[in-house]
Amino acid sequence: MKQGVKLNYLFPSRLRRFVNIQIKGLLILSLSAACVVFSNASVANSYEEKVQKSLAAIGQPIEAIDLASLDGQSRSFSELQGRASVIYFFASWCAPCYKTLRDIEQIRQQKLDVNLVVIALDDDKSAVSAMLKKTGFTGETWLANDGAKPLKTRLFANAYKVLPYVIKLDSNLVLVEHSYDIKSLAQWQEVLAAGKPLSQATLGN
Repeated sequence: MKQGVKLNYLFPSRLRRFVNIQIKGLLILSLSAACVVFSNASVANSYEEKVQKSLAAIGQPIEAIDLASLDGQSRSFSELQGRASVIYFFASWCAPCYKTLRDIEQIRQQKLDVNLVVIALDDDKSAVSAMLKKTGFTGETWLANDGAKPLKTRLFANAYKVLPYVIKLDSNLVLVEHSYDIKSLAQWQEVLAAGKPLSQATLGN
């Protein structure tokens, strides 16, 4: 066949249309796959950025939020200044939190090495009150006026939005430690009565 002769003789019109459709389909699939990969990468990057932004709160003064006591009186982290403090975050829907409140109540009767406050990140105040009654916890309890919002927005270095959750502040209200792993009575004894860092209590049990 001479150079320059059209290939119509080799590819009838129906076959050419079929080939064109297949090529277009492959291009669409390729573009779709590329978009999925890009989208997944963007989601992953966005998640990691949120986690890192949350963890950056460690070493910084604790962020202020609206807080109240069970009887509706305004509370503030500034009340804790001057002494190291342990803050335990919980909610009425958090099953492990029930045992922890019972454990803390036992240790709370001793002389503590730190300030101790438990803060409910819960939208249901009546459920929190019922939980405290059920566990027998009578210690200092504050409510986040925004309910679960601090949890959902990863405040206080809670990068993974998990409860129960514990943080430790120094005497200047700087968030120096956090943990998801203070669970046993022995660990709480070390943290509250012996004044051990959260990391040491976690490693030791």
